[in-house]
Amino acid sequence: MPEFRAELRVRLREGVLDPAGQAVAGSLRDLGFTATSVGVGKLLLVTLDAPSREAAEGEVRRMAQEILVNPVLEDYDLEISGG
Repeated sequence: MPEFRAELRVRLREGVLDPAGQAVAGSLRDLGFTATSVGVGKLLLVTLDAPSREAAEGEVRRMAQEILVNPVLEDYDLEISGG
């Protein structure tokens, strides 16, 4: 069965307070950088065996919806490679 790699990028939805991002942005400004805002998110790398790219994408989307992403607070992008 082919092996696929999924990159799942998770970020807070627009308008959701990001205290970690604000802290990072503040620290960068304190160090003299000109960052006006920073968003902190998660990158999950999942390797899986699946019969097709579509099946791999479907399985990772199910993972995202059931456990990896909080749909109330977060959005995600998914990229599948391999096969």
